[in-house]
Amino acid sequence: MVIRHYYVNKTEASIDILPNYRYVLIPLKHHSAIIGHLTIAVPLESNLQPKHLTILAALLSAEITAGLIKKATKNHNVGRINAEKALLSSKEQQKSLLSYLQNMHDISFQLWRSNIMEDMLFIAVDEGKKRLNIDRMAIFLFDKQKRMHGTFGTDIHGNTVNEGYFESEIPNQWFASKTLEYKEYIAFQENTPLYHDLQQIGFGWSAYIALWDEDTPIGWIACDNLITGQPLRNYHHQLLKQYGFIVSQHILRLRAADKLIKLNHDLEQRVQSRTKELNKANEQLQKLSRIDALTNIANRRVFDETVMTEWRRANRLGLPLSLLILDIDNFKTYNDKLGHAAGDQCLRKIAATLSQVERRAGTLFARYGGEEFVLLLPGQNQQAAVNNAQRLLNAMHNLALPFPSESKKDKPIVTVSIGVSTIIPSQTTTYGNFFKHVDTALYQAKAEGKDCFRVLLPELI
Repeated sequence: MVIRHYYVNKTEASIDILPNYRYVLIPLKHHSAIIGHLTIAVPLESNLQPKHLTILAALLSAEITAGLIKKATKNHNVGRINAEKALLSSKEQQKSLLSYLQNMHDISFQLWRSNIMEDMLFIAVDEGKKRLNIDRMAIFLFDKQKRMHGTFGTDIHGNTVNEGYFESEIPNQWFASKTLEYKEYIAFQENTPLYHDLQQIGFGWSAYIALWDEDTPIGWIACDNLITGQPLRNYHHQLLKQYGFIVSQHILRLRAADKLIKLNHDLEQRVQSRTKELNKANEQLQKLSRIDALTNIANRRVFDETVMTEWRRANRLGLPLSLLILDIDNFKTYNDKLGHAAGDQCLRKIAATLSQVERRAGTLFARYGGEEFVLLLPGQNQQAAVNNAQRLLNAMHNLALPFPSESKKDKPIVTVSIGVSTIIPSQTTTYGNFFKHVDTALYQAKAEGKDCFRVLLPELI
């Protein structure tokens, strides 16, 4: 008797045909499902029937089933272990990613606190390497001529250094075309040459994160694994891409702040310049409003303001106040004979000369109107006023402006007549009456021959 068996999952079976034998086929079952067959070759003269082999078939089915279950259990355990390992790895990566995201938040907070571009770039490189677990990092910024300039970077030993010395054309490398031409935010490449100052220094992975101002590239963040050779992680792509966005926003923020500071400074300079111009113009206007345009000495407005101030001060302190009123003799004749232009020139010369006679502080020589002038002497008594009147007459004699005389009675030079008076203001006196008193003295000088001065005593007021 020859016995053979095979499983239902066997795709191909062969039976040797033996002469003088017949074949008995017995199904092998597990829970009514056929899992294989048992084939027996018996001699033709044998009376063996399938029912005689029922127990054998059952035992064989049980063994086969147990083997299959054992194999399936083993495969299941292996799969479970692999799944647990994968889950553990995934959890570790998620934990690392969450840690990096928190670190990025912390870096961003530090960057927000920085108001100086140089400080911000240093923090971005130095903290970026530490908190994102990157071997080397450097930031390059572009200028309007499409040249790149170093800021802060990492030397071959991992130290953060100032690379402001570095300047170069944008290199014709793979990362330039991928990020700038195709407007990508990030470019990765593994097993690629690594560079420092455009000199190759090793191999590893390299990443370039493009910094953008909308559609305009403003720079790069360059990263690599030169020092430790640590591999790229699955999350590095999105992590560094997000970091590039954060850094670019801070660069734009500080550039905008710098522009605003410069704009404010320029505006302040313009305001200061315009203020100086306005002040100068106002001073000029103030001066013009207080200076007689023809004679370039104080005008009547200044005299009216000053005399009232000095009147109140003299009244309060019990001080003397002297006033002289001068009038050019026969000035109408001068104008008629020589013309108004000559008359104006005469007034200018007289003003220039007589304004220099008394220069002590507080005194005021002004043009009162027409051919009249006034000399205010705060704090000076009558004797001082008389002395000044005489000095004024002497100054006119020394000036000796020719007078177009037609009569022998007229003097050959231009002369003045002067009214003089001194007062100590009180509650019973007024400035108006005092001025009329001085004017009366002037008319007395005119009536008594001109080219002289007359003094009226204050008790006559």
